[in-house]
Amino acid sequence: MSYTSIRQDVVTELEIKKSRFITWVSPVSSQSEAEQKISASRQRWPGATHYCFAWITRDPLMERCSDDGEPSGTAGVPILTVLKNSGLENILTVVVRYFGGTLLGASGLVRAYSDSTRHALEQADIVNYENGLLIKLIIEYTDFGLIQHRFLSAPEVSSQGIEYGEQVTISATLSLTSWAKWEREITEMTSGRAKYQIIAERIVAV
Repeated sequence: MSYTSIRQDVVTELEIKKSRFITWVSPVSSQSEAEQKISASRQRWPGATHYCFAWITRDPLMERCSDDGEPSGTAGVPILTVLKNSGLENILTVVVRYFGGTLLGASGLVRAYSDSTRHALEQADIVNYENGLLIKLIIEYTDFGLIQHRFLSAPEVSSQGIEYGEQVTISATLSLTSWAKWEREITEMTSGRAKYQIIAERIVAV
């Protein structure tokens, strides 16, 4: 499984005819996570006029959107359309509006919510996600420098922690497709001294 999403939360703000449009884009993996973050937006930005949103999850594939009191079709659908056109999945966008006193009209609202979403996505770190592994690697101290320089510094490898005991124990995530190569290279670098264990399957950014 592979898909494209954002690495981490982004919050941006646009002022359009005295209304504030605060946009929060966030990676999510389920309906319940999306709903929790939508609820959190009401606490994070209290007293707003509208909390409009759209989200897309991959497993299972679901799409939801809400105008939250704006005229039908002027907020949730435009947000969702921008997300779908971007090709991103497992993503939530909440656009919080503080009404500034000037009516925008239907076309103005569609443009405002669409522009707010696009503006936030332009600031986001877009990444591809693939099936991956969480591994535990146990090596001798004499091999640590080379492992640190070559394995842990590789862009497809993410260190999750290092423990220093009688030996060095490294936890790391990496893509499933790259593991066969690294298993072979680690064996060569350590002359077969390294021991490893696959702890779990993970979805990882690549």
